[in-house]
Amino acid sequence: MLTRSFFSRAPLAPGRLTALPAGAITAQGVLSDRLLSLRAGLLSRCASLFPEAGAQSDFYGGPLQGGLRAPDLLEAMLLTAAQLGDTELRRDALSLATRAVDAQLEDGSFAPQESFAARGRMLRALTVAYSLSGEKQLLTFMLRYMKYLQGELAAHPLSPEDAMHIADTLECGIALYNITGQKAILPVLTTLIRQGADYATLMHALPYRAPISRTLSAEALLQALEQESEGDYHHHLMRTANGANLAEGLRACGLSGVVTGSGKQLSAAEAGLARIGKAHGSVSGAFTADPLLAGTSPSRGVSALTACEMAASLETLLSCPGGEHSADALETVMYNAIDAAFSPDGRSVQAVQQANQTLLSRELRVPFLSESANLFTCEDGDALCALLAAWPRFIQHQWMLTRDDGLCAISYAPCSVRYRLGGARVRLNVESDYPLSGNVRITMSLSAPTAFPLYLRIPMWAKGASAAIGGEILPATEGTLLTLNRQWNDGDEILLTLPMQPARLPVYHQSFCVARGPLRFAYAPQTCSGTSAEGYPTLSASEGFGLALVAEASLEIERDGDSVSILTHAVALPGWGMRGPSCDQPPIVLPRDAQGEAFPVRLVPYAKAVIRLCALPMV
Repeated sequence: MLTRSFFSRAPLAPGRLTALPAGAITAQGVLSDRLLSLRAGLLSRCASLFPEAGAQSDFYGGPLQGGLRAPDLLEAMLLTAAQLGDTELRRDALSLATRAVDAQLEDGSFAPQESFAARGRMLRALTVAYSLSGEKQLLTFMLRYMKYLQGELAAHPLSPEDAMHIADTLECGIALYNITGQKAILPVLTTLIRQGADYATLMHALPYRAPISRTLSAEALLQALEQESEGDYHHHLMRTANGANLAEGLRACGLSGVVTGSGKQLSAAEAGLARIGKAHGSVSGAFTADPLLAGTSPSRGVSALTACEMAASLETLLSCPGGEHSADALETVMYNAIDAAFSPDGRSVQAVQQANQTLLSRELRVPFLSESANLFTCEDGDALCALLAAWPRFIQHQWMLTRDDGLCAISYAPCSVRYRLGGARVRLNVESDYPLSGNVRITMSLSAPTAFPLYLRIPMWAKGASAAIGGEILPATEGTLLTLNRQWNDGDEILLTLPMQPARLPVYHQSFCVARGPLRFAYAPQTCSGTSAEGYPTLSASEGFGLALVAEASLEIERDGDSVSILTHAVALPGWGMRGPSCDQPPIVLPRDAQGEAFPVRLVPYAKAVIRLCALPMV
């Protein structure tokens, strides 16, 4: 693996943080258990379920076209191997990377059946392969492709669809320039930005403040798409109001700002997060889009692709100037939306989830989705491959290198970090049961005493945080980085305390969700299994599932081994039920049939409840 990381070279705008090499962070505890489970299950089965994601892909010289599936799976394999120290998986993944290099065409292009977006995603995976292996042939491959792009973009500018997907190619080009210093790459990056979609204006203005379905029916949209060409309005709407595209656009803005230095582009991601979150934010941390922007209703869907693209963008933004703002949002989407997209047994995934999810069934909920989108299956290869890469990418960004030769903690799940600082070999061991609690122990192992800065991110919810070092208690302010700049010795320990007070957050009209730390909590009603009229199995909330939380009731934390729950009180809302195959919207004005005395209820983490009510009215 590489032994160093790379910051932006001039004239690129410098960021404060950069990712560590693949393999510098290894998973421990629950993170290791999660990766081992995926490694033994879905990751190992994926290529047999979807041959176009494996060795038969056009990327590796095979006959099959699979879009983003092969590069997403390759990235998942590379990072999982690095974080588990799995030599067999590492060998298999690097073998595929070598096949991709060998399949490159004479003119520098590759995978001729695949789209521009898919090739960009493969570049991202091959950048990870270089970080893991240090093989210079991977750099040669990417440099040849950049040279090919220079001529290709001059002769054939990006199509409107390709213009939406410059982020991965841009990110690879920036990394390649920072590694090699080849200035011929810079004009290619500038051309990509010029021909790419104007995400910066879209994020700052965001014309889509209401659900798309409120102003245009699905039938009218489908009819218009059949009659128009790709450049006309409704095709433009399908691209620019697509949740996954907008999530990708967040990092396109930040990366464009790195190349141009434009303040408009550098600030667009933060502005876009705020605007889209206000108009279409979900309890789970992602955008409500199924696949078009769908407002904040907890009964509308959050696609796994949107959640994965959002997480990837938030991770990339960490390395962009001013991008540290993305860390809180990153934890929320990972520990809720992405965690919930895996079935409880880890053997299948859900392509589209709902915050208030009271029925799993095979039926059409949104015209642009399949009938099985709401089920936990292995039918959606795009969702499966994207989700397999999501957790390893997040682990890779738990700690980052700082420009002043220090380390910065982004998140606090158990892991081990190795890097060379100040001439010494440094290893940090992070022990915690985060995000279930905010008590974190960081232990130093050093080959020699050395001085370097250590930055600890204090989340916005951690009011009253503190760090203890050698008997000294240091208070920390939420929403900042706590700086510890001193000489460190072997065996030094930091005890970080991040208080996790439960809170009620307004989410939709008069409804609220309960949050604690990065976790969102849900009421899990009793369930019943059944069979639809077509013979498909169903899982639904038992009749009379509706309830409202009591505003003045306490929120008591209960720990039981490796789980956490919140105890509070509620009253029944028997009139709140289903609308078609989904949960009806939470009542804005509580009905007269809210009845009976308050009774105790247990709220569990969002991702632990397949059938759940996360956005609840309050009395």
